[in-house]
Amino acid sequence: MKRDIAFDRLPPGEVNELPDPVRASADRLEREIRTVSQSPVVSAVLEVADAVLMILNPQRQIVAFNSRVAEIRSPEDLLGRRPGDILDCSSASGPGGCGTGPSCGTCGALGAILACQARAHPVESECLIGTSRADGGALEFNVRATPITIENTTFTVVSLRDISSEKRREVLEQLFFHDVLNTVAGLRGWAERMQLGPVDLSRVGERIDFLTQEIEREIGDHRAILLAENGTLTVGREPLRTGPLLRDLAAVFSGHPSARDRRLDLGPPAEDVELVSDRSLLLRVLVNMVRNAFEATASGRAIRVGCQAQPRGVRLFVHNDEAIARDVQARIFQRSFSTKAQRGRGLGTYSMKLFGERYLGGEVSFSSSPEGGTEFAIVLPA
Repeated sequence: MKRDIAFDRLPPGEVNELPDPVRASADRLEREIRTVSQSPVVSAVLEVADAVLMILNPQRQIVAFNSRVAEIRSPEDLLGRRPGDILDCSSASGPGGCGTGPSCGTCGALGAILACQARAHPVESECLIGTSRADGGALEFNVRATPITIENTTFTVVSLRDISSEKRREVLEQLFFHDVLNTVAGLRGWAERMQLGPVDLSRVGERIDFLTQEIEREIGDHRAILLAENGTLTVGREPLRTGPLLRDLAAVFSGHPSARDRRLDLGPPAEDVELVSDRSLLLRVLVNMVRNAFEATASGRAIRVGCQAQPRGVRLFVHNDEAIARDVQARIFQRSFSTKAQRGRGLGTYSMKLFGERYLGGEVSFSSSPEGGTEFAIVLPA
C-alpha cells in the first residue's frame, strides 16, 4: 500500500542563521558522488520522480540529479554545485555562492533544506528565485526536502516543482479583486451618501467620475500585464512632453486613498522635456512608482516626482524619504515579492520593470539608503 510522506510545512520567514560557506573537499565530494551513484535506492528514486530532483551532501552540494534537471538547466557540470548556483539565482553572490548571500535569509528553498538537515525529517516550502538571466524572469517552486541515509552519511533529496503559472494566476486574481473591490466600495459609499439626504451634486459627480476612471485604469493595468507576459502587448509611439505628463500623474493621485494626508511635490528638478513613447504604458509605470512611494511614506510627509534631461535620454523619478531594508532590495523587482503582508500584492515593482524595459525600451532602477531615502527612476531615450 502506498503511504504519503508527512512533510513539515515551513512557514514564511527568515532563516535564523546562514550556513557555513565551506564546501566538501574534492576527495570527499568524489567519494560521495560515487557512493550515491552506486546505491540502488537512489537510482530507483531518481527514475520514478516526476519533478526536478537533486541529492545534496551535508554541505548542500549536488552529488546526483535526475534527467528532469534539463528542464531548468543543461545537466553538464552540475556535480559539486549548489541549487542556487545552477538556477542562476541573482542572490547567490556570497562567499560560498548559494545560501551565503545577503538575501539568502528569506529563501524558502534554503530554509527547507536546512530545516530538513536539522530535524532529520521531510520539510516542504515555496521558493521565489530571481534569476540573473537575460530575461530577468523569476522562478517559483514548490520545494520538498527529504533526508536519506546511505552508508552512514545523511544526504538530502530535494524536489523542485514549477508552480510559476499557478502562482501568477493566483496573484493576478487576488490583486485584481482587491483593487477593484476597494474602488467599488468607494462608489457604494458615495451612493449611500446620496440616499441619506441633500448633497452637493457637483462634488458627488466629481468623485463618482474619478472612481469610475479608477476602475477603468485598474482593469486596463491588469489586462496590460496579462498581454505583456504573453508577449502580445501592442506599444504605441507618440510625441509627448514630460511637463503635462507629470501634471496628469499628480491629478491621478489628487483624491487617491494612498495619498491621504500625504503630499506630492513636482520637482525640483521638473524639466519639461520632449520624447516619443507610449503615454499610457509610461503613465502606468509612474503610477506604480508613486503608489509605492505613498505607501512607504508616513502621514504628513511628502514624496517628490521630477524629470531631468540627460545625455543619453530623459530621466523620470519618484523619491520618498524612507529606506528599503537591504535584504529586500535584491528581490524588489520579482513578481509576487512584496514587503507588504497581504497575499496577492507585489506586482507593482515587477510591472515597472516589465513595461519600462521590455516594452518602452528604457532602464528602470532604484537606489535606497537611510541617508538618502528611496528613489525609483526610469530612463528613456530622448
